[in-house]
Amino acid sequence: MAGSKVKKNKGGEGMQDDFSKLRSTLQKVDFFYSLSFPQLDELIKVLKKKNVKQGETIITQGDIGDKFYLIASGEVSVNIKKGIGGSKKAATLHDGDFFGETALISDMPRNATIIAEEPTELFVLYKKDFRKILMANPKINHIIQGALLQRKNR
Repeated sequence: MAGSKVKKNKGGEGMQDDFSKLRSTLQKVDFFYSLSFPQLDELIKVLKKKNVKQGETIITQGDIGDKFYLIASGEVSVNIKKGIGGSKKAATLHDGDFFGETALISDMPRNATIIAEEPTELFVLYKKDFRKILMANPKINHIIQGALLQRKNR
């Protein structure tokens, strides 16, 4: 259920605030940290809004992911399945937090189940859109590859 793309409105201060918040949130992700504002804006332009209801499962542990999520408003719980039948709440995420970034760079199974604890508005970056940006922008690709190499070496 993907919604509309995020667009800049000329003269719209509310949209500029959204861009500033999204830039700030994206820069929390280690492999986006070194990107310039124009480079971050390339990512922001392809984000899609998604609204989820309270109790809705956004990500299921073990599934292969193809989306990265930023929380615009609301609250989600991060639940990790341990052993047979048991699941433990590992964290609660709020406005300005993010999850699922690993899905953009690998095909590893999701390591947690994410459930909306209240009605939540998300911005979603699809892996296919992310890859298109990397192909079209060698500088962004180079910066992200460097950050990923640092992440691997930690």
